[in-house]
Amino acid sequence: MTTVREPFMTRVQSGAPLRLRVTVTREDGRDIRVFDLCTDDARCLPAWTPGAHIKLSLPGGLERCYSLCNTPGDDGFYRIAVKREAASRGGSAWLHEQAGVGTQLIAAAPVNAFPLHDSEHPVALFAAGIGITPIYAMATDLLYRGRAAQLHYFARSVEHAAFLSSLSQPVMAGHCHFRFGLNADEVVAAVAARLALLARTTPLYICGPAPFIAQVCEQAAQLGWRDADVHFELFAATTPASDATVTQDRAFELVLQRSGVQCVVQPGQSIVAAAAAAGVSIGTSCGEGFCGSCQTGVLEGVPDHRDSVLTAQERAANHCLMPCVSRCRSERLVLDI
Repeated sequence: MTTVREPFMTRVQSGAPLRLRVTVTREDGRDIRVFDLCTDDARCLPAWTPGAHIKLSLPGGLERCYSLCNTPGDDGFYRIAVKREAASRGGSAWLHEQAGVGTQLIAAAPVNAFPLHDSEHPVALFAAGIGITPIYAMATDLLYRGRAAQLHYFARSVEHAAFLSSLSQPVMAGHCHFRFGLNADEVVAAVAARLALLARTTPLYICGPAPFIAQVCEQAAQLGWRDADVHFELFAATTPASDATVTQDRAFELVLQRSGVQCVVQPGQSIVAAAAAAGVSIGTSCGEGFCGSCQTGVLEGVPDHRDSVLTAQERAANHCLMPCVSRCRSERLVLDI
């Protein structure tokens, strides 16, 4: 049985929005900006563990999730690293261009859909690009606690790598393996070579672009890893194969068992939105099916899974779904809410 370690900050969590202020901002890699966020009145921040993220509410109604990347001892503030995306929908561009020291931000308390579990085995961490953010927090925490761990970091170039200075320090360098400037085939070969050297009981934690995660997961499965030992987090939702799924949406009956609520989810409407209209709030974070924070138990019905979190085995079991994006293939869906 695995258990999640104690949080960095042992404070009581609150459901109220957090009013944060930028206290430090700096560049750390090309197009990557780091922000330290704290409260104005130095109140204790809600607890979190490596792998957690916060959701920021930005101007224009934008909401964006960013992994916390503090290191042990970084108490009293949250640290995030934001990559400016060329095709930014507004979030990363605003933070890079408008947010500076003193900027006020509203955030939700940390959510961890990518927890680092305790294990008797050494841990292997795989990160690509800005996917280093939760992996960096995991690596520093593991090494701080004297746990055996290795980090494999892939980036477009040395200049595009975040936290490279910290990862190159003596305490970290011996545990880090860097791969910069590789093409797609070279990445595949490098991942295969690393996995071949690991015991099949090694817990794997993976974060980065969807193709990178899929590649590591596929190779691990081929080499004999159990699904239970392969953990990953996407930092963006996967793109649907086509628009056909959307056009085929149909209404279905939704029952929220514990709340005693029954309603209809209309085509194009999410389960979360339908529940809210019926007076039941379902907590979400990313709202796009990639963080897993809204995972909900299924009591009856056949879900139409559209998330990027559940494994094929978990989807086939139909024991849970992500109500922010999933729908229903049957006429009726009963959830444990």
